[in-house]
Amino acid sequence: MKRIAICLLLVLMPARSVFAQAPDLTGTWKLDTERSRVEASAGLVGLIRSGAPPTLHITQPTNGSVIVESQINESQSRIYKPGAKTSTPVVPSGTITMTSKWEGRTLVGEGTSESASGAPAAVKEVFSTSTDGRTLTVEITVGANHSTLIYTKTQAAEPCRSWPTPCKP
Repeated sequence: MKRIAICLLLVLMPARSVFAQAPDLTGTWKLDTERSRVEASAGLVGLIRSGAPPTLHITQPTNGSVIVESQINESQSRIYKPGAKTSTPVVPSGTITMTSKWEGRTLVGEGTSESASGAPAAVKEVFSTSTDGRTLTVEITVGANHSTLIYTKTQAAEPCRSWPTPCKP
């Protein structure tokens, strides 16, 4: 009887998310080109061919994942699952495989970018927000190349007709 009561107590207690301390990266983010330092070969692999996406859309489902997308129709969504490995196809013939984790209030992804046209490259991506949540900094290292992307949170997303590869009206 005591065992059943303990089990019921555990089931009825509100679960405390292990991701409760993770910062909120959600939103639409616009690149601040004046404050960013962009190397073409050190960009968000899979979200743009080279350099930095002008806009990022980030969502964080309750399962603890972080989903990062750009406004480039040919790109793939990047999924970061803290504590797990993810793999994303990269157009035209590659992949990026990352393992991510929360380090305090920072999301860190480390892995390898591979393509049919070259040797695999080590990749490290670090996402962090300012204390007021209005600025997102993404530090990217691909091999020996490094970019610092500074994004500002925006309340409005542009219609897809204005994207780098527009949608049909």
